[in-house]
Amino acid sequence: MASKRRIRRKSCRGKQRFPTHLDASNAMHRLIRTGDKRGGWLRVYKCKFCGGHHYGHTRFKEGLNG
Repeated sequence: MASKRRIRRKSCRGKQRFPTHLDASNAMHRLIRTGDKRGGWLRVYKCKFCGGHHYGHTRFKEGLNG
């Protein structure tokens, strides 16, 4: 069984942390405008481990509208 500490570290590894939702959103939109975004939809979310905000690809959920 994985330790909670290892799960926390892994969840934020390689991700840029932003102090606010707006900062993360602005960075995400800059990335999209430069054309560096890989395929898929991006979203901003609050990290339950570090308390900051990150952006990333969304997961497809069957039956989800919008």
